[in-house]
Amino acid sequence: MDLAQYRRINNIIERDSADATYKYALLRGVIEICQQFSHLREEDGDQVSFPLGLLVEKWLLYYYPIFAAPTFIPQKNGETQDLDAGKTISFRKHFAPVIDYYRDRGGISVFYSDYIRGSVPEEIGPAFRILVKEIRNTIVRMPMKHLGYSQSKEHYSVFDYDRPLYRLSSDSPVDRSHLIENFGRFFLSRDLCTVFEYFGSFISGEECLLKKWAAFTASADKTGTVTEECMLSLLTRTPTTERAIADARNIYRSVFEEGGSLACVWSGKAIPSPDAMHIDHVLPFSVWKNNDLWNLLPALDSVNAQKRDRIPDPALLKSRKEHVIGYWGLLHDHVPRPFEREISVSLLGLQAPRSDWQDRAFEHLTEKCAYLIDVRGYAAWAI
Repeated sequence: MDLAQYRRINNIIERDSADATYKYALLRGVIEICQQFSHLREEDGDQVSFPLGLLVEKWLLYYYPIFAAPTFIPQKNGETQDLDAGKTISFRKHFAPVIDYYRDRGGISVFYSDYIRGSVPEEIGPAFRILVKEIRNTIVRMPMKHLGYSQSKEHYSVFDYDRPLYRLSSDSPVDRSHLIENFGRFFLSRDLCTVFEYFGSFISGEECLLKKWAAFTASADKTGTVTEECMLSLLTRTPTTERAIADARNIYRSVFEEGGSLACVWSGKAIPSPDAMHIDHVLPFSVWKNNDLWNLLPALDSVNAQKRDRIPDPALLKSRKEHVIGYWGLLHDHVPRPFEREISVSLLGLQAPRSDWQDRAFEHLTEKCAYLIDVRGYAAWAI
């Protein structure tokens, strides 16, 4: 591993000038993508690439809580509330109709659920289509272009992207799969990707990127109402998507209602009733922020209490492969399209599920558990 890349990124964070929060959002997004989406990585010599649509998705989730806050929170030096004539973040005004639409419909959690399930209502579809296009354009024309210029005196010296950009037509889908499959790819060095995989959590933690993002916002707010603590709270907010957990619970409950039985995914012991069943996040939500159906499996309440936020040991996971895949099949039978959409992005890759999708998805799940334990240092759990 080339630690010169680690020093380089720290120097960029400290020394590259920032007129807006774009730099922090770009670095945070790339770090999270390198850590979470290794199955979507492509390699070419000393470079690796990931779907650019993943970065657009990250920015949607980062900026939504900020722009939806009841108090105006500037994200650019001198930014004003006048979205038409004032100095403002380039895509803020395009975010407004999406936030307004979902404000009384459940906010960011309902928006995110619609987005990942490909069910963004047609009435807000055109506005959302414009928004993702503007976010993509901002990423590649602003922070991606200028990051690292203070050191190299060259544009696109740290990250680069596919050209030309995909053109969004008025009838282009606005779902997650389309963004990830059709928005092109962005590139970084293999060494930098490795640094992000191993040390990204230290770079993006509250003592570095997020702290600096919060400090920038507090200093840009001339009213004195936005504190660093308030901003850190917004920057760490994630969609809760209780709907996904409820959907999984209802599917498992239906087995009982039809006279069937369920076994704990980890212990193999019978779950005597729906009341004794807990929905376990295989990869804990506190660690992976994932409520996809494939990650929600039934467990005994006592076993789930033992596991808590620990990571299944790969040996345990392999011993429970039959049960895991069996529950994936049950979920797929009940809601095939949402299940396929989610597991394709999170575990399988961009190809359509083949006949061996269960084995490939399970292999990638096992790799992610090993990564979280061996590289990120999370505690392993074995029953």
